[in-house]
Amino acid sequence: MLRQVSQQQVNIHSHATRTFVNMVKPADSKNYYRMHHWPEAPLFHLPWWLDAVCDNQWEVVAVNHGDELKAYYLYAQKKDRLGLHIYMPHLTQFLGPGYRLTESGIRQRNNEETEMLEQLLSQLPECSSFESRWNHRFQNWLPFHWRNFQQRTRYTYVLPDISDPQQLKENFSDKIRREMAKAEKQFVAEEANDSTALLTLLQKSFREKKMKLPLEKDVLARAFSAAAANHAGSMWLAKDASDKTAAAIFVAWDAGTAYYIIGAKDDAFGNSGAMSFLFWTAFNKLKNRVKSFDFEGSMIRGVENYFRSFGAEQKGFFEITKINSPLLKMKSTMKSLLRK
Repeated sequence: MLRQVSQQQVNIHSHATRTFVNMVKPADSKNYYRMHHWPEAPLFHLPWWLDAVCDNQWEVVAVNHGDELKAYYLYAQKKDRLGLHIYMPHLTQFLGPGYRLTESGIRQRNNEETEMLEQLLSQLPECSSFESRWNHRFQNWLPFHWRNFQQRTRYTYVLPDISDPQQLKENFSDKIRREMAKAEKQFVAEEANDSTALLTLLQKSFREKKMKLPLEKDVLARAFSAAAANHAGSMWLAKDASDKTAAAIFVAWDAGTAYYIIGAKDDAFGNSGAMSFLFWTAFNKLKNRVKSFDFEGSMIRGVENYFRSFGAEQKGFFEITKINSPLLKMKSTMKSLLRK
């Protein structure tokens, strides 16, 4: 359960001005957030996206001033015999904090940011395990460090401006340009009406690798349906002359950024360049809709190198974790020892 506080005044002290701003923690943060979330909120922080990927099992703690939302922290949760777990849902790059800073000076803004994070952290529920990834725009995790959370830096790659795809193309590696030229002769891009084709490719790819698909098919279907219903997502297929699908990508977007959610290719087509062709399609389709494109990154060397080949900028973001359950701590220690 959340630590809900009804109409409780919370004083945020500004060290610079020696003044206090009275903020209120809403009793029902989730409904409050649905009503007052910011129009510029990133895709993964939008209620309709959270409903789709979490099957409504998401929560938020928030701090507001009157009817104005000042700061919030989003998370997904589930329960088992070991207790409550805060975790990252599938297809979601980041959740975590969101806040607007109002101070102008560097020292004052740092104070304001730290105090907002401390207020949010104080409202988070006790749990057996905690996992949360943050938007790369938020780089201050010190209040969590002080509470004995752990941090690991992950990386994504972002194209900051896709308004001119031809100019983008100049920064592509020679290999990417060759792949695109080859694929344009072999494939046509088709927009999908549902997630079936992509799911089929994903299942085939993991089956050939003798691995279990780490994704429930219903999650992909719900995410795509929700994105389509909110005019915030598309799925493109690369099809050959015989109507066979060589690759598929799912891209969703918010007011300013498009995100590569998930994709797959059919290895039977070899190094066809179908994926590069589909990314090029996405850039051209979205150039007038969003400013930037986020590949969502990967810590896998080959995938990271591929995204880097598009001339994208590397962005570090935080993965914040903590284990409170003694049994889970023991399991984590054993895994660490086995890796050595």
